[in-house]
This record gives sequence, structure tokens and C-alpha cells, in this order.
Amino acid sequence: MKFNSKIVNILSLISLSWLAGLNSFPFHREPSHHESSNRLIVISFDGFRGDYLSPILTPNLWSIMKNGVTGSMFPMFPSKTFPNHFSIATGLYPESHGIIDNRMYDPEFDEVFKKTNSDPKWWDNGYSLPLWIANELSGHKSGVAMWPGCCTSYRGRSASYMCDYNKTMSFEERADIVFNWMTRNDDPVNLAFLYINQPDSSSHEYGPFSKKVIRQIMHADQFAAYLLEGLKKRNMSENTNMIFLSDHGMNEINKKTSVNLTQLLDTSLFRQFGGTQVIGILPVEGAFNKVHKMLVDKASSNHYKVYIKSQIPEEYFYRNNRRIMPIIIEAEPGYEITFSDWIHDQPVWGNHGNDNRQSEMRSLFIGYGPLFKQGFKLTESEFFNIDLYPLMAKILNINIHGYSFNGTDKLTRQFLNFYY
Repeated sequence: MKFNSKIVNILSLISLSWLAGLNSFPFHREPSHHESSNRLIVISFDGFRGDYLSPILTPNLWSIMKNGVTGSMFPMFPSKTFPNHFSIATGLYPESHGIIDNRMYDPEFDEVFKKTNSDPKWWDNGYSLPLWIANELSGHKSGVAMWPGCCTSYRGRSASYMCDYNKTMSFEERADIVFNWMTRNDDPVNLAFLYINQPDSSSHEYGPFSKKVIRQIMHADQFAAYLLEGLKKRNMSENTNMIFLSDHGMNEINKKTSVNLTQLLDTSLFRQFGGTQVIGILPVEGAFNKVHKMLVDKASSNHYKVYIKSQIPEEYFYRNNRRIMPIIIEAEPGYEITFSDWIHDQPVWGNHGNDNRQSEMRSLFIGYGPLFKQGFKLTESEFFNIDLYPLMAKILNINIHGYSFNGTDKLTRQFLNFYY
């Protein structure tokens, strides 16, 4: 695995004494085929690029990987936080589950969705079924901490235990909540989802290779050791499986690659929704052709592509939902498109959202525990995060054949040390 040279340069600037203070946790385990091993914890480190993983920067995660399974996982389009966390949870494309962006407009509701919205009308479209609900329907208990979509109901059911997003809570406090759920005397959970907002938050502010981000990556690595140590203390190591993942990668942006269209377009002719790498354009009534031509005329010189909804590339799986706007702008890799005169106060920052197949968007994936193979790396093919749904269901012994999902079950045969 190639170690990013930019990270090496940053590491050279960080105090060796600080690095020496890191403790690497020794990981050893025995495989199990027993039904008592059907316990799963899923941990997401938002914005953790796949190439952050290394024996130097992340010794604990590296050791976990060497004793587990890994492979090249990519997000779904758009490579944004909410669409991809919900794709991981449901096994569905964003166009299928309906959370098509972090900020989106629904023409039927005539409302704009924001990340704090937990109203089921946005999340429960009748066939989206997060794994934590499928687990409840199978007779078990689920706990979900800070994961997008965790604090709403689906088909009238909710997770037994929920914790809404709280950015002030430390990583370790979040883990302790999960441990408490799993060790309850009454109704302990066998499935937990846990969301960590770093290194994404720092990457947006300072760039994906900044010293602040490197420290967050190291913190995530130490947190992985904290989780494993916590399981060991509670005598749960031998029957708990873990998946460490991320929702997307991160691109580096600077003032030259941030394009402001405010002065170039007549913005009175349309409304815009989404972020700065994939933007939905809703022309005012009667102005579709004019807006489309105006956008196309400026596209090549301003580093973005313009798609009419019906012509969005098929491989994006991003056409068939009313929340996808009639026109889509997609920034070229390494660029962002803004409709704001606000100037970033850092020389370099980070962003994500466009082409999910670019190497910079590759996500973290490690599977570890008694039901995973040891020391296995999938090299013959890449996979998408929707393929995790059947894999996780297999670990939990949940029958999902009656549920809707777009992922395939190829990972169950590749990554697990059993198949039944």
C-alpha cells in the first residue's frame, strides 16, 4: 500500500516525542463459527481517506487490518456524508433511499432538508430499511449513536437505543455509550453503529494533509485501540465483530481551485441546492433552456460539468428521484463551485462530493473479529459501500431476502470465514 508523500512530509514536522507517546495494541484472536459470535459494531470515521492507513500513521488500525480483512471500497455518488452513511445502513443507492445530499429540496413537500431533520417523511420512503431496524425485526436489539438517520422511525419501528449527534462528546464517551448498550442486563444490543465526525471536520477547515488532520487520524487510531481494549476488559473480544470504515475520502482545495459563479451567472433565474462539488439547479418556471445554456457556456472555463437529469451518467445511479434537480453541476476533481463571496481564511482546505470513483474518494474499510478471515486483502476487484449490507446481515444471521437493497453478496464469500 503506497503511503502518501504529503503525509510523510507532515509527519516529519510532528514531534517525535509525541509520536513516541502512542501505544500500539497487540491484536490476536481465534476464529469462531459459533452463533454467539453474531455481534457487530460498525464504526465510521467521517472523511478518512483510504490512503491514510499505514503502519507509521495508524499502527493500531494497521495491526487490526493485518489480523482481519480489507479491500478498496468506494462511496456512492455523490460522495457526501448523509447519502453515504444511509447507503451503508440500507444497501441502497442514494436515488433509491432518497437522501440524495446533505441539503436537498423536495418538490412534493416544497421543503428543504437540513442535516438536523429527523422527520420520518424524509427518511422512510417505504422500502429503505436500515440494518438496525432489520435487526430489531429479527428479534434482537440495536443501538445507534450519532449515525445519520438514527433518531427516526422506519415502518413504525425505531432502534431500541439511540444517541443523537453531539459534537462536544469525546470519541471515548461515545464508545462508552455503545459498551453500556452491549452489557445491559436486560435487552443488550447485538448490533451498534457509531459515527465519528473526524477527520472530516478538520479536513474541511485545514485540508486533508494538514497537521491538524494528521493528529485527528492518530486520534482515530488510538480510539480503535480503546475500543479493542474495552471489549477485552468486558470479556467480549471473542464474540464481537467490528467494521471500521469511512463514508468518503477528501480532495485538497485552494483559492485557485475554488470557483465562484456568483458574478458569472444570473442567479435570479434558478435556485441551487447541495454543496460545492455537486449542486442541484432548479430553474424558475419557463427558464430551463436559458439556465441550461448559461451554465453550459461557462462550464469548460470554470472546471465543472453540466448534466440534464436524464443524462446524468448511468454509473452514478443518480437519476430516479424527485429530489434530484432538473440540472446538476458537478465540479471537476480537485475543484469546488461556490455561489458565495465568502473567502476561506486558510490557504488550503478540503472538500468532497463529486465523482465517487476517483482515488481521492476511496474509503477506509477493515473487517475484524471471529467471523472474519485473518490477513485477507481483496485485490482482484473494488467494491462499493452498498455491498456491506448483505455482509453485515450475514454476520448477524438476518434474512434480508424480502427487503430492498442494491448491494451484492459477493463480500460475504470473500471476507467471512464461514458461509451458510
